[in-house]
Amino acid sequence: AGSKAAAKLGSDGSGNDLAKMLGHKLVPVVPALVQLRCREKLYRQVAGVRTHGKVTVFIDGTETASDIGELQLTDYGISGIPVFQLSAAVSEALQTNKKISASIDFFPAVPLSKWNEFCCRQYQACCGKHVRFLAQGILPSKLAQLFIERSPLKAQDIVTATNKNAVFSMLQNMRALKTVVIGTNPAQNAQVCTGGISLQEVTDDLEAKRFPGLYLCGELLDVDGRCGGYNLQWAWTSGQIAGTAAAREE
Repeated sequence: AGSKAAAKLGSDGSGNDLAKMLGHKLVPVVPALVQLRCREKLYRQVAGVRTHGKVTVFIDGTETASDIGELQLTDYGISGIPVFQLSAAVSEALQTNKKISASIDFFPAVPLSKWNEFCCRQYQACCGKHVRFLAQGILPSKLAQLFIERSPLKAQDIVTATNKNAVFSMLQNMRALKTVVIGTNPAQNAQVCTGGISLQEVTDDLEAKRFPGLYLCGELLDVDGRCGGYNLQWAWTSGQIAGTAAAREE
């Protein structure tokens, strides 16, 4: 009776419908811990790539949140734990038609203060070799090819002093792949949803203030957490609180 997240497990959102019928206030229920869909077609080229990275989300041009971990690139956009961690804020912003973008850094482990040194080493190691060697071993091959294609260089060009600036520019782009977020996958693809019955509608024992004897718990309530078992813990804990309180009434 929770949200419509992971509908294949039997949840259909009917609990929220029942609560609304009883007059409870419902915070809009939208997908959380879910994949993000992006505008650019480039993702078809790199679909299936898994790599370490940092994702930073901007809402109406303001940096809102970021997270680091293993990313998964799909044919429609971005996925993986870091994306899931940021998706609730994106879902909520989409409800008010805000402009959402993201920046992906594929080298978050290299401090910005050391980045120029890193680029110099790559340039020196590949000087006199084909451009395709610049990202070999430091990025998955599909991603390496993508960044070459997005630069004025060609894979078979030779790295020389003449194209040094273009080489450094291409490497810099690997730290800030810009993308426009146009939506999330639907609730059935989400692990949980954000939203539900406001906590102001229940007591500390999760008893409905409007209807004594009725208890609300789990995803029925406007509580959601990050990845890492927090949502499962909320389900167990809130169920224990509500169940214990209900049992006391007898």
